[in-house]
Formats: sequence, C-alpha cells, structure tokens
Amino acid sequence: MRKSKIQLLQTSLLKLSIEPVADLKYENRRPSNPFEYEKITLETSKACSKLREYWSALPPPVESIRETTYHVQLGLRTPTDIDDVGPYRFEIVYSAVITVLPDRAKGTISDDDMALQYGLTLLYGVIREQISTLTYKMSWGQVMLPTMTFLDEKTPTVDGPESLPASIEIPRIDGSLSA
Repeated sequence: MRKSKIQLLQTSLLKLSIEPVADLKYENRRPSNPFEYEKITLETSKACSKLREYWSALPPPVESIRETTYHVQLGLRTPTDIDDVGPYRFEIVYSAVITVLPDRAKGTISDDDMALQYGLTLLYGVIREQISTLTYKMSWGQVMLPTMTFLDEKTPTVDGPESLPASIEIPRIDGSLSA
C-alpha cells in the first residue's frame, strides 16, 4: 500500500433521479448483476476545472496546493432515446474537490490529466455505490453498474500559459429523465 497521488477533499450530490421501468419482464431478474448495464451505453457528462478559491477561507497545508486543487464533476444517465434501458431509468450527478499532491513523482501525466482521470474514477465509484444502495429495496431489486475506469481520459489541449481552461465539459447532458 502506498500514498495516493491525489486527495479527495469533498464530494457533493448535485442531482439524483431513479425511476423503475414499467415492464414485468424485470419481475424475476437476478439482482446485483454488473453485466446488466454493460450492454447499455450510458450518457455521460464530465467536467474538470481548477479551483484555487477553495483555499480562500482557510490556509492550505502547503501553498503549492492552490494551483493543484480541482473541481471535478461526473454525470451518468440512462439513454432517453431508447426504451430498453434495464430495470431503472436514472440520472445522477456528483462533484468533487480534489487536490494533486505536490510531492508526487512527476511522470508523463500532467496534474490536469491526473485530476481529471482520478477524479472521474473516484466519482464513478461513488455513483456506482449510490445506485446500488438506493435500488436495493426498490421494485426490481438492486442494480450494480459495471466497474469502470477513466484513466485514459485526457484534458483538451489549449493554447496559452495554462493547460487547463476555466472549465471543461465533454459533453453536457441536456434535458431530464422525463424528457
């Protein structure tokens, strides 16, 4: 075991909606099957931006952390344009504040990419657990999303002195579940 390259400072639930699908074919389904949603491409919303102002109310433990503190957001939603989406339609959005530690070994990955990759991976785990917990006692039984990683995500390249713009959104989830 070794110390992580990032620290998760806080998470926030921004949006949550889970609705059972009105279809009796789910009556005898096997709950907690992580392969059930593997066939469905979930709509995603991803965002990452520097969050220097996080440390305005209290001094950071190390001054250089101001430049490596990020706001990361992940949203997942079942597709709205198809009917067969599994036993539940859901939309869930979480955000996190993370910091890339200054004493990490600098390798081939930038602080921006590390914040995006590890932040999204941590948030996906939070979302996966939340959906599993909330559906446990719902009508069609517990849903377990497949395990995912975001370690291949890259921040877009931009011109200028900073590699990460104020906000990155790739792509945004529009509308709502009821749309």
